[in-house]
Amino acid sequence: MRITSSILSHEAISGVQSQMRSIADAQRRISSGKRVEHPSDDPIAAAGILQSSSGLRALEQYRSNLEAGQHRLSMEDSVLDQLTNTLSRAKELGVSQATDTASTSTRLATREEVVQLRGFVEDLANTQFNGRYIFGGQYSDIPPFQAVVDPLKPPTGSAKIEIGAGLQADTNHNAQEVFIDSDAVDALDALATAMANDDVPGIEAALIRVDDAFQVIQETIGDLGGRMSRLDVGVTNLDSLEITLQTFRSDLADADLAEAVTDLVNRQGTLEAAMVANSRILNMTLANYLR
Repeated sequence: MRITSSILSHEAISGVQSQMRSIADAQRRISSGKRVEHPSDDPIAAAGILQSSSGLRALEQYRSNLEAGQHRLSMEDSVLDQLTNTLSRAKELGVSQATDTASTSTRLATREEVVQLRGFVEDLANTQFNGRYIFGGQYSDIPPFQAVVDPLKPPTGSAKIEIGAGLQADTNHNAQEVFIDSDAVDALDALATAMANDDVPGIEAALIRVDDAFQVIQETIGDLGGRMSRLDVGVTNLDSLEITLQTFRSDLADADLAEAVTDLVNRQGTLEAAMVANSRILNMTLANYLR
């Protein structure tokens, strides 16, 4: 193959352009701080970056779920605290009207407050959070307590949230557990009825039921605390995993500044050497050898 001066010139220019492109790439890495900006820069690293970015987006959703769950449980905790106070007050009223010093008139008057307490408990059962009834169970769009109850949509079940890959957590107790199975509502009704009937033995029996309901609510509060702790642990785990993924992605995508600067200097030196060598080669003519 005959090597002509035009071929030498073309190859020299092509080589210089290639070196200049590599210098531009090195400068871009320094200015952006990124080693991998396009999949073609490093296909294997790019795949790892995409995977870690996808993982971080999933963590954002899990974190949002956990925050909503924490707020929901915190509201339930407040409701259960008010329910506890309500049952305590009902017990005080019952004890005061189960003595010989009470009379028919005082029992009738006290009954009115018990009825008010019972209505307050119903309001607690219908507490909403973000437009949903926190004790509604599977049907959180329906008030657990209403004039006409749909038997096909009872306030049972639980609202679950996803807190990790394949991990779910309960974020509430339902009205059936808290207000019906605990006997809180019926115990108050029994107490009010006994007072209306001036029935001391009935008041004493209702007091036992109120006290039992109180104990059930305390157990529910304990379970609630366990659920809140689980979500707190979930947040801590997410924080740790987020740092791990961010570090992994950074290691793959970010450029080492010292290494990038060294690479730029080396490429600039290579370009300068290539330009010097090319200038000598391209300046050669037959006259140079005939002198």
